[in-house]
This record gives sequence, C-alpha cells and structure tokens, in this order.
Amino acid sequence: MSVLLATLAAAILSVALLPRSRRPTGSRPLAAIALVTALLCVAATCDVWLSTALADPPASDGASASADGKSKPAAEKPAADAAPLEAPKNWPAGHPLPKVASNCARCHLTAGRELTLAAKDFAHSVHDLQEMSCSDCHGGNTHDDVEAHEPEFGFIGTKLSAHLNKCRECHADVAEPLDAGPHHWDFSKRINTKYPSCVDCHGNHDVGNPPEDFTLNSVCADCHRQFETRFPNIASVVTENDKLWTTIGTLRAKLGTTDHRVPPEFADEVAALRTDTMKLVHASREPSAAEAAALNERAAKVREALTAWLKAQK
Repeated sequence: MSVLLATLAAAILSVALLPRSRRPTGSRPLAAIALVTALLCVAATCDVWLSTALADPPASDGASASADGKSKPAAEKPAADAAPLEAPKNWPAGHPLPKVASNCARCHLTAGRELTLAAKDFAHSVHDLQEMSCSDCHGGNTHDDVEAHEPEFGFIGTKLSAHLNKCRECHADVAEPLDAGPHHWDFSKRINTKYPSCVDCHGNHDVGNPPEDFTLNSVCADCHRQFETRFPNIASVVTENDKLWTTIGTLRAKLGTTDHRVPPEFADEVAALRTDTMKLVHASREPSAAEAAALNERAAKVREALTAWLKAQK
C-alpha cells in the first residue's frame, strides 16, 4: 500500500511542480492533493514498521511451516516438566514405563491391544535406555495429539521401507557389511520377503530386549533349512551367540530396571564381542573353522564369567 501511495504522490507532485503555463487545466489543487497523499504514505509506512517491530519473534525451536500455513514442529523431546507417565491398570507388575514421557507413549499406554504392546516392548529396550522416543522413528506431531499421525508432520506409521531407512540413518556403519553380502536388498524400492530385514533379527520396539523364546538360529533356519549342515562354522557362532544372550536375559531379570544390560565390568567385552559377531553375521559369509573357534571361545568365556557373577549374587 505504501508503495502505491508513494507512486501516486510522485506523479501528482511532478504535475504540480510544472510551470504554470505547462500545467494541465484544473491542476491548481494538485499540490494540496500531493501533500495529503505524501502524508498518507508516511503514515502507512510507519504502520507497517510498527507492526513488524512489535510482532512476536519467530520460533527458534526448529519449527517450520507446512504448505497450508500450519506450524510444523521438528521432532523433539517433550518438555522437561511434562507430567510423568502412569501405568494403566493392566500393566504388568514391575515392568518399567518408557523413559520419555511423550504424548505418543501417554496415548499408547491406554490404547489397548497391539497399540499398548508396542509401548510395553519399547520400555527398557536399547533405544528407550538412550532416551529416544516414538517420534525418532515414526515422526509425527509431538505437541498435538489430534495431528500426531498427520503426514505433514513426517509421520510414517508402520511403513517398513521407511523404517529401514531410519535404521540406516543411525547405523550406517553396521549396514555396510550387509550391503556387500548376499542378504542385501534395497528395501527403499519395494519389500522383498525373500531377503531378511533389520527387524527380522533385531526386532523393532524391543531392540536389545528380545522375547525369551527368540533365537538367532531360528531366524537363520527359516530360510536355510539345513543351516548347521551347509554352514557349520557360522552356525556354531550363531549358536554360541544365542547361549550368551540367554545368559544376558537372565542377567536382565537380576539387574531389574537399571540402565545396564550387563554388570559394568563386563560391558566393554560384551560390546566388542557383539561388534565382531555382527560383522561376521552381516557379511553373511562362512568363516574359517579357526576364525569361528576363536570367536566362540571369547563368547564362552564371557558367558561363563557372567554366570559366575550371577551365582555370586545369590
């Protein structure tokens, strides 16, 4: 508006300032009109400036605007003063609640059936212990329950290919051996059930906290019917790994809801063993008998030490 008024004022002034002999007929009042127009221009400019100066500052929390003008908050943790989560009536006694009191967890705790099962499995998982929340993988609006599942807030729901890409965003280093092996499939194009995905071996909500009856051997045997006969060396590594994790499962029950998977004095050795086993399994290659034996010996020693620690606690 101020630009239009300024242009109009300039045009009228240019006529008003012409020599009397060159002015168009009836231009005598033009100088007065020009003055009024110029004053209006100044007033409009001041109004715009004041509106801008007094407006609330833009949000600095990473929020952005969507195509329809709605605020699109970035995925973030709930406020530090968020009310703690409360266990629903049918929650298993002694089972921990998710660490982050997000609106997602608050709703799913009372949603029932598989929706609540997801929150139960996630509690005390490796991602929960890192204080991740549902929105870190699923996206969504963490501030408004009504719009929590809207796609404009990046919600991806249960779309498996999208979640596998999320796994890779954080675990690119451990995905590299898998990419070079015979189990690799580009799940971003389409799902192919002939190839294993991250969740087949690691689970989804219960990563690092698998059910008691889970074994990696059974996952391998789903596709490789003669697994131990065709791949005896890698099969022995998988079997020893399952024995170790059975012991770690017993430890979890002993340690309760602490943030430790194993006693701190064993953490480094267990982490190193997991890494070396992962590299071998992700590459999906048959190791030499000596390589498998060395890895199995390490796993057996750690398992025996953990078992001794358990006995000493009784």
